[in-house]
Amino acid sequence: PQRPPRPLPHAPSRPLRRPLPITASPTITASLLAYTFNQDATCLAIGTDRGYQIFTCEPWASAHSCSEVHPNRPAAPSRTAATSSLRLVCQGGVGVVELLHSSSLVALVGAGIRPGESTRRLVMLNTRTNTSICELNFSSSVLRVRMNASRLLVVLETRTHIFELSSMKLLHTLETAPNRLGLADMCVAVGRCHAVLPAAAPGQILFFDALQLHALSTLHARKSALAALAISPCGSRVASASEKGTTVSVHSFPQGELLHAFRRGAIPASIYHLAFSSCLPPHDGAASGAGAAAATAQAAAALLSSSAMLCAVSSSGDGARLRS
Repeated sequence: PQRPPRPLPHAPSRPLRRPLPITASPTITASLLAYTFNQDATCLAIGTDRGYQIFTCEPWASAHSCSEVHPNRPAAPSRTAATSSLRLVCQGGVGVVELLHSSSLVALVGAGIRPGESTRRLVMLNTRTNTSICELNFSSSVLRVRMNASRLLVVLETRTHIFELSSMKLLHTLETAPNRLGLADMCVAVGRCHAVLPAAAPGQILFFDALQLHALSTLHARKSALAALAISPCGSRVASASEKGTTVSVHSFPQGELLHAFRRGAIPASIYHLAFSSCLPPHDGAASGAGAAAATAQAAAALLSSSAMLCAVSSSGDGARLRS
């Protein structure tokens, strides 16, 4: 009998460094390339070398699937170029996948495994009709995609493009320092489009207003290069970790005030993702330091080190603790 698939930690939608084998049926095994939760963590999407799948978390069930169920069966001839590219993305490798809440809008980027699966092409897909809404082609590989109700962020290694989601119009392009991990995040609060991404110097974070399209401030958060970056759902706090992986810092947005510093341990570890819970107070940005007795900030850090440890960091006004 085959072993069941591994449990999926909360992790960003970017290609895994070592693809994990998963079993979709008794006769087909796919490699897991990317996985991500939607904005309120009610759905999980995975990208594999044979397509992608979307699951609901409570109750756990498959909500949508577009994969190469019969890899040896020849595909039906396509009538248009759009249909051909859609089939290549849906039934080929998916290296980046991003959801918009629980809607039918999904952003997909090919994994580049087979010819035609371009890592430079972003496909906006309607899962209800299984049709392509639009395609965007870029000069280099798309490393990450972030969405909220107003904006679409497309992260390349040296550039970040900001689009208006309703019209898919390019609004702004940011030139950034080399960002090989595709670090960027954007809050999901209605009326806010606060975004964070690496700035020019290592360890610096750029606070950007994606709604008004201007920079707010720059924070020197770490002494070394960033390894993980996240913004709270309401857009008032920013969590970051360096490549050393010994501490996780939480700063206010956009003031850049250090609110909390969590020490994971003295042994270096790779932190692949940071995420805030969705239960933060709407005005938690006013709380700081010892005055945060009524506000609780929770950040989950997926620490994939040699011990494969999954930890959660929790802080409140009466102290902080690290539990594993």
